[in-house]
Amino acid sequence: MPIDFSDMMDDGAGPVVHPRDIFFTLNRHSNFSFPRDIQTEVMNSWFDQRAVTDKVVKLNVGSGKTLVGLLLLQSSLHENLGPALYISPNVQLSQQVMREAQALGISFTDDPTDPSYQAGERICVVNIYKLFNGRSVFGVGTSQIGIGSVVVDDAHACVSTIADQFRIKLPNTHASYQEIFQILSEDLKGYSEPRFLDIEAGDPRVHLEVPFWSWANHQSKLLRALHRHRTDELLRFTYPLVRDVLPQCRCIMGGQYLEIEPYFPATDVIQSFRRARRRIYMTATLSDDSVIVTHFGGDPKRLAQPIVPSSSQSMGERMILMPQELNPDFTLKDMQALMKHLSTAVNVVVIVPSFASADHWKGIASQILSGNDVTTGVERLRENHVGLTVLVNRYDGIDLPSDACRVLAIVDLPEVASYSDLVDGEVLSHSTVSLRRHIERIEQGMGRGIRSNDDYCAVVLFGSRLTGRLRSPEAQSMLTPATKAQLDLARRIANKLSNPSLEDVRDVILQCLRRDTAWITVSKRILLNIDSNTELRLDSAKLAMRQAFDFSRANQHEQAASVLDGAINATNEPQVKAWILSRKAALQHHFDADGAQKTLLAAHSMEPSVLRPMHGATYRKLAPATGQQAAALISFHQKRFLDATAMRLYADELCSDLQFVSVSSGKFETAVDDLARFIGISGQRPEKEYREGPDNLWALASGKFLVIECKNGVTGSGGISKSDAAQLGQGVAWFKSRYPVSEYVPIIIHPERTLGLGASVVEGMRVIQQSHLEKLRDRLREFSKQLASPDVSTVTTEVV
Repeated sequence: MPIDFSDMMDDGAGPVVHPRDIFFTLNRHSNFSFPRDIQTEVMNSWFDQRAVTDKVVKLNVGSGKTLVGLLLLQSSLHENLGPALYISPNVQLSQQVMREAQALGISFTDDPTDPSYQAGERICVVNIYKLFNGRSVFGVGTSQIGIGSVVVDDAHACVSTIADQFRIKLPNTHASYQEIFQILSEDLKGYSEPRFLDIEAGDPRVHLEVPFWSWANHQSKLLRALHRHRTDELLRFTYPLVRDVLPQCRCIMGGQYLEIEPYFPATDVIQSFRRARRRIYMTATLSDDSVIVTHFGGDPKRLAQPIVPSSSQSMGERMILMPQELNPDFTLKDMQALMKHLSTAVNVVVIVPSFASADHWKGIASQILSGNDVTTGVERLRENHVGLTVLVNRYDGIDLPSDACRVLAIVDLPEVASYSDLVDGEVLSHSTVSLRRHIERIEQGMGRGIRSNDDYCAVVLFGSRLTGRLRSPEAQSMLTPATKAQLDLARRIANKLSNPSLEDVRDVILQCLRRDTAWITVSKRILLNIDSNTELRLDSAKLAMRQAFDFSRANQHEQAASVLDGAINATNEPQVKAWILSRKAALQHHFDADGAQKTLLAAHSMEPSVLRPMHGATYRKLAPATGQQAAALISFHQKRFLDATAMRLYADELCSDLQFVSVSSGKFETAVDDLARFIGISGQRPEKEYREGPDNLWALASGKFLVIECKNGVTGSGGISKSDAAQLGQGVAWFKSRYPVSEYVPIIIHPERTLGLGASVVEGMRVIQQSHLEKLRDRLREFSKQLASPDVSTVTTEVV
């Protein structure tokens, strides 16, 4: 007769609460014999601090975060702090969590309505979409299903999803788009008629942020335009999250679509999450922890030190190489040849920032993955040798352990995912805020190929922008200690290679892949004495802006504006100061409209890329550095570049942007402006900075000016269109009114050489088309090579 042992479980000793002790009571798979030392260290630290509501646990990839997170939730259930919810970044990772829970012998469900979850008997495992959406089963604005304890796994990877969920995106064919455009049309036309006309024509390259005063003045009409269509597929999951913070949103109109999103996601609208008694954020050791506050609503005053293991030995082995640091002459074709060769023996994964970048790999890659294709493509990598795989803009939320990825390449800097990021990026380019964003994404990407402490992977970082940014002293200070140590080792490797060939780089990578014993010893040794970073990395400016956002939601606009004063005074970077000032102006408008315009004028004087004040900004004329071009060039280069390699990478970056491609015109116009400084002359972007005039204006050392209209993204044939030629004519008319006695040459950069039907010639105009642009890029590359010589770059008589 079988014995019923269940009545013997209640021995009066109480439930097992410590997560490590719980581990040993589970009916687990034989693969889980003992917790690793690093897991035990984290569980002990958490248990001693578990009374803290918001706790950050930092574990490198491959440290066993999932096991730790599940045991912390099981411990919470044993303390009657249920229901217990485990959140992962996507469906694929949720499935991995459930597989691990099953192997551990932990009861789970994937349904929040399951009575066993609500009774605190099982852990519920969901992805971030399930919690944060406008029709959340947990309730929006009300608490329908409770959360007692919650683990947010890969918290940084969840951020982009949360931002997407709180962003309304409507195509120009949608009724709400048309209504909103009509409501704002007169204001947009008054702010920038050229851009208004481009948007009205549906130009995919053009966007314009709605001025905050216009957005505030039309709130009731805008709300109704959205509310009327709230049940539409494109609004039903986002509108409920945005409707109550619509006054604290920004709207950016584009020719093809518009975006509306709050300055920060109001995640507290999911009240079950806000009311949870225990929130545990599991992250890798990345460069910016501010998202815990800005995107999850954590209280910075109550966030204690994160739990960080004392050793970095949990991180796997990475050989990090930047080929263009070793030899600036390496091209994308060289990189593709190297990756293709390596992929014949091992799985190679290349992360590119966009579909346009992915197009360069067609015919080379075995598979190009994006969106829903990623899950099945990753499974192929886990199961077989695939060869060369390209991931489009996927830096987080996937695991590529062991043979699934032995070589991981990140090509070019990550690109922005939204209009708001694009607008802010134009203001913050080359600032520490922008750099920190890039560093975080790059580090997330590099972590995809190392999923345990005995895993190994060669990481190749390629692209002039990416290489240039990572080489800067500012970037080095932002890197996590382990990544910095591995990059320092890469520089020691570089010192042994003098202007290496592609074959030399390949041979070094093969030493890693073929398990060279000396390499293994060196790579493991550098991680031995790395001090753990036990402080949260919080950006004070972002925290201040989040606090101001919350004050504004409570209609405390004066307090909201004053909160930002400390952040404004704390930074010495003009771009960052202007960025925060423009945010302050938007808040100030609610109680002091005139003062808001003065604040915005101050911001615009520091950085012309911010919103232009209602009554315009005083135009500042360009002054030609007559006869001083060489001296200006030398001065710019000495201030801007660490060495000749940095200079050549920058020149290559300009060449990458000076191409006819049908993307946003902003990059091209910025490159034209930067090129002027690179060669020692004055440049300006009047249309961008003052909403009138040509795209670019150059003041040559001879005293003559170039009035430049950029049409890099024009598609189709038929010659230079009537509207394109007219815009050059308008730029010339503007120039004559500002510089009535100066000589000038009108230039249009356009893929077509001749005028189209109905287009009028502009007197004296010159056309830079494909062959001319190619010649310009070739000359720029050759010029940068010559400048790499110290005998040339520091002597004004040699720089000609």
